[in-house]
Amino acid sequence: MRRWVAAALALGALGGCNFFGDSADPPTGFAGWFHKDVPGRATNLGFGTYNLASVRDLGCDQVPAGGDTTWAQDGDALVLPQWGNPPPRFTQSTDGGLLGSPGIYGPSEEWFAGATCLICPPGDAGVAVACAAPAVLDGGS
Repeated sequence: MRRWVAAALALGALGGCNFFGDSADPPTGFAGWFHKDVPGRATNLGFGTYNLASVRDLGCDQVPAGGDTTWAQDGDALVLPQWGNPPPRFTQSTDGGLLGSPGIYGPSEEWFAGATCLICPPGDAGVAVACAAPAVLDGGS
């Protein structure tokens, strides 16, 4: 038992001293969720702490696309270095959103501030609405 306590304390001390690397927060203007207008989809990109980015591309088919990856700062841009070649690169737009060049889905993309959820009524492709965090919502019957 004492060995477990000593190991836990040592691991905590190493983490507290930032031994495992940066735990960077995204720069001002990049934190939180952004969305891309795609008909019938809730397409979201979020930059979070610990250099973690989340891509959530949701449809009424309940099959999410995307995933989590790391982000890195390169000058005034955030880059998703593990996402492709060349990797998607995002800069801030004048309206509080992001510009992707190249983007995740194409050579140039506009992402708007805030997340979108998809409301999926039966027999419909879905309607994207503003929300706090990306999700697929039941539209009722």
